[in-house]
Amino acid sequence: MGNFVGDYTSIAIGADGLAVISYHDLTASSLKVAKCSNIDCTAALVTTVDDPTSGNAVGSYTSIAIGSGGFPVISHWDNTAFAVKVAACANPGCTGPSANTTVDDLTSGGSHTAIGVGIDGLPIVAYRGDSNS
Repeated sequence: MGNFVGDYTSIAIGADGLAVISYHDLTASSLKVAKCSNIDCTAALVTTVDDPTSGNAVGSYTSIAIGSGGFPVISHWDNTAFAVKVAACANPGCTGPSANTTVDDLTSGGSHTAIGVGIDGLPIVAYRGDSNS
């Protein structure tokens, strides 16, 4: 049985013109980012941005945008904690340690995150909360 990767993909174009792709690694229950090394994305550097070190299954329903300084920001769903999270990358390739912040804890679940960046450079997150649909 192989690895199951690539669910809930989202793509943004970095300041360097190269794609940055967020996705869920189902096998590892983690959030990953692939930073393309060339315009055709025939090579990429893959980084785990949030992993289940606490036993949580994270990384579902990803959405990615390019924030201030050209650094990616990624919204995603923590399926174990029923929480919407945002990962702020430490550099344009998302290869350094990321700051993972819980945006909202939902008691009955949620999903389908979306992220954008306002003119002030701050991320804006939308998501579905199951308790109020």
